[in-house]
Amino acid sequence: MGPRLIQLRHRYKINQSRLGELCGVTKGAVSQWETGISMPEIKKLVELRTKLLFSLDWLITGEGELANSVPGDNPNERRQDNRRQACRRDRRQYQRREAKRPQ
Repeated sequence: MGPRLIQLRHRYKINQSRLGELCGVTKGAVSQWETGISMPEIKKLVELRTKLLFSLDWLITGEGELANSVPGDNPNERRQDNRRQACRRDRRQYQRREAKRPQ
């Protein structure tokens, strides 16, 4: 499981400290998991799974794929980002028009 945890960290570009924060353990605990000295509790992995996209089957058994999609590749996330950008653009245009309007 250790090498897969490292792979997961690299995928999300986070360090051991941040991974520990996400599942409520110390950097030292994550280091021990990655080196095989100890194993994480399942509830810690489930907690981590709620915050990062990955397959628990893959992490625990090594079977299957890390995840079906790349972070940020979710069409719903892209749609939401596009809506946010459109709202910001509309807000800026409105503010510019209001600033030019005579008092």
